Amino acid sequence: MPPPAPDLLCTSLLQRFQFAVLEHTIGAQFRLIGHPPAWLFRLYPEAEASLEIAIDARTPVLHNFLIDATALWQAHDQKIERSGLWTEQTAFEEPWHFEAMALCEGARHLLLIQRSTAAYEQQVSLLQQARDQALQQHEHDRGHQRTQHDLTTKLVDMERSRDDVAAILQQLGLATLLIDQQGHVRFLSLSAARLLELPSSAVHPGLHWETLLPLTKADRVPLQSLLQQPASQRERVRCHLESPAGRHLWLEIELHDDPRDPRTKIVFLHDMTDVYHLRRLLELKAHYHDLIGKSRGMTQIYEQIQDLARVDSTVLIEGETGTGKELVARALHQASARRTGPFIAANCAGLTDSLLGSQLFGHKKGAFTGAIDDQQGLFEAAQGGVLFLDEIGDIPPTVQTNLLRVLQEKEVTRLGETRPRKINVRVLTATHHNLSQDVAKGTFRADLLYRIRVARIHLPPLRERKEDIPLLVTSFLTEGRASMDKVIHRAGPAAMAALMEYDWPGNVRELKSTIECAMIHCKGDTLEVADLPVELRQGATAPQPELGVSTDERSRFVSALGQARGNRTKAARLLGMSRATFYRRLTELDLPTS
Repeated sequence: MPPPAPDLLCTSLLQRFQFAVLEHTIGAQFRLIGHPPAWLFRLYPEAEASLEIAIDARTPVLHNFLIDATALWQAHDQKIERSGLWTEQTAFEEPWHFEAMALCEGARHLLLIQRSTAAYEQQVSLLQQARDQALQQHEHDRGHQRTQHDLTTKLVDMERSRDDVAAILQQLGLATLLIDQQGHVRFLSLSAARLLELPSSAVHPGLHWETLLPLTKADRVPLQSLLQQPASQRERVRCHLESPAGRHLWLEIELHDDPRDPRTKIVFLHDMTDVYHLRRLLELKAHYHDLIGKSRGMTQIYEQIQDLARVDSTVLIEGETGTGKELVARALHQASARRTGPFIAANCAGLTDSLLGSQLFGHKKGAFTGAIDDQQGLFEAAQGGVLFLDEIGDIPPTVQTNLLRVLQEKEVTRLGETRPRKINVRVLTATHHNLSQDVAKGTFRADLLYRIRVARIHLPPLRERKEDIPLLVTSFLTEGRASMDKVIHRAGPAAMAALMEYDWPGNVRELKSTIECAMIHCKGDTLEVADLPVELRQGATAPQPELGVSTDERSRFVSALGQARGNRTKAARLLGMSRATFYRRLTELDLPTS
């Protein structure tokens, strides 16, 4: 009788010895070679149809072995890398035992997996024989009766100690689990099971911690790194997961070595869900859209915005330069029924009558020099939404007249046209002027003031709400980390004290610029006094600005020039207006222009 063909002989031997042969393709992907044994499809059911598998966390030991296998394949080493025996129970009614081997055959990278029940039983038998021999030797040295008694006592003591530790952990209510060096969960306290909302049937020997804690990749990677770090370098890791019942949990995970075996890790799960929700509540009270602050003045502003968002009347927003008047206007828009419509902001300062009129109302082709096409104005562009007119106190008298008519009639006429167009726009205005004084001086129409001041919001300067400075600093640091790619988390105590002592004539805008400047100079993860501008480092208290709505126009300009030390450009910036408007006002107020 002729011998069997070589291929048939190989196939027969592989099947007899329960081998599955896989060829590596890419990553954790493999294709099956030959006739794989039936048990492979118990581990990876999808392979039965496609003859391709992806080795993943369902077989964690095999998944981890791929690291050693990949190193062998990349080195083109001719030796065989073995995984050692491991046990799988998840896919089988009783534990099955396997061993994997990685090798190179020419340019092909092969992975052989064998069901090794006989080898496992042989190793168990050898271990049992070694144990028996050790006991016999011990009995020979110490006497059979005494040794047997001592071993029994020690086993009882160990059992009792283990039960005592488990009982203490249960009574203390600590959410605890033990993870062996392969990542398998060996113990899970009742508190941990309750916290994770896991039934007792869901936890069984051999369950991997990544299955027990279904974390996102962003949370799982730091925990994987923590398991590899020495004890002296470990810190708590924060993570978020969703329980089987759909409850969102925020945890802090603390890791310690098992004193009996440092390869085993004791994991403590601290439930921070209530703290997280409390912080969220505090943040909500300290933020309103893009506005930041929890002082009494700011909470009153939030309440005003909520009330005014329910109506459609015009609002005058008053406050010093840099207090955030446009942010209030945007918050009003976002909180109102017009939130789906456009929000258009226009600065009325520094434009001539024709340019401002054209910008606001639009123009017809040929209405003035340079009007080469028909152009809609901002009122038409803001149809159905909000038009925010910043520095409304600076608009020329002729534009004031046209604006008053638009607000009264709810229609706009383009420059050069006679046909009015209906508009549906909510108008919000802002100024750092005292418009009542401007009315008394004749530079602002009284009827227009009453039309735009149906409701009013007055923003407090930063020096009157200094308790909001830490919140603002934290927010600006967060923005800076994203834009500058710098890891700066806080301001040091001395730097924060300097920020709190300063009077901030430029208000929130100046504080933001100061933090950006300090982040540029900062070399570590904490802002120090040395990183701050010179006026803060010297502890200088800025003079009380006289730019508020309670001062007259001439005093405001004189004060701005004093703060800018005669620099006209800087003074114009402090007053929130263009250089052209600033010089025109200097002439009107009979102040020197140079």
